[in-house]
Amino acid sequence: MTNKEISTIFYEMADILEIKEVKWKPQAYRKAARAIEVIPENLSDIYKKGGLKTLEEIPGIGEGIGKKIVEYIETGKIKKHQELLKSLPKGFQKLMEVQGLGPKKVKILLKKKNIKNIGDLEKALKQHKLIGLKGFAEKTEENLEKGIQLFKSGKKRFDYSEVRPIAESIAKQLKKFKEVRKIIVAGSFRRKEITVGDLDVLMTAKNPIKVMDYFTKMPNVKRVLAKGKTRSAVILDSNLQVDVRVVEDKCFGAALQYFTGNKMHNISLRKIAIKKGFKLNEYGVFDKKTNQFLAGKTEEDVYNALGLKYIPPEERTNSGEIEKAMKK
Repeated sequence: MTNKEISTIFYEMADILEIKEVKWKPQAYRKAARAIEVIPENLSDIYKKGGLKTLEEIPGIGEGIGKKIVEYIETGKIKKHQELLKSLPKGFQKLMEVQGLGPKKVKILLKKKNIKNIGDLEKALKQHKLIGLKGFAEKTEENLEKGIQLFKSGKKRFDYSEVRPIAESIAKQLKKFKEVRKIIVAGSFRRKEITVGDLDVLMTAKNPIKVMDYFTKMPNVKRVLAKGKTRSAVILDSNLQVDVRVVEDKCFGAALQYFTGNKMHNISLRKIAIKKGFKLNEYGVFDKKTNQFLAGKTEEDVYNALGLKYIPPEERTNSGEIEKAMKK
């Protein structure tokens, strides 16, 4: 029994409960799943030492979730999890594996268009039935078509817990390179999504060309997809794709924000910028009329320039976090 198995179950339960519009519980299960992912000790060992009370000492795990952990340890399954899976239409859960779809969009597809499986989704895309739905546009259709192709081709999305040591190892290797000043792994990894398709690594460096040479020749690189002066992409031995970008110090925060927030979060921020007479992109916040650089060195600067409080990476999913961050 591994912590990964239990965290995966809790993430699945959270997604299904969110689709069913159950309040509070999805957040509780996700909080518990994230807590379990970072615990070095096996949950079964913790349980053996002190029973349910010891599990409840873990941040994010209360009595109810603790009892479900005990149930899994003792039986190898969680009854509520099984019930939730059975409550879904046949093939519905596969929709969640299509890149570009999450609980909110899947819920909209079911409620508005009665889309229950990938076949239904393909038909709807061919007939352009999704345009006009909240969160769906022409570009969304294009992205979903690509997502279906990736799903059918078997291109793997990696569990967050599986990718984490890889991401940390890459960052550690590159930090040793004297040319590198700052480095952060962004994208869905930084948002701590359940699964990660690839890694986006951002950095500042004195000599980008040397960094690209070093990165593309690392021991675990299987294939070089692209190599440039400030951006390169490789496939690792694990078949995980890694993109590295070197940006200027003054726009590191803007780039980090741009490559961390999901698509809809970033679109919402750009709309706020336009209303204020600004332009927002991966290079910074600019005055739209004069093109004067206003902010971009840190993420805090970017959000402050837009009249927002800083939003933590894992919350940048366009799920109400922007409204909460608006300064009164």
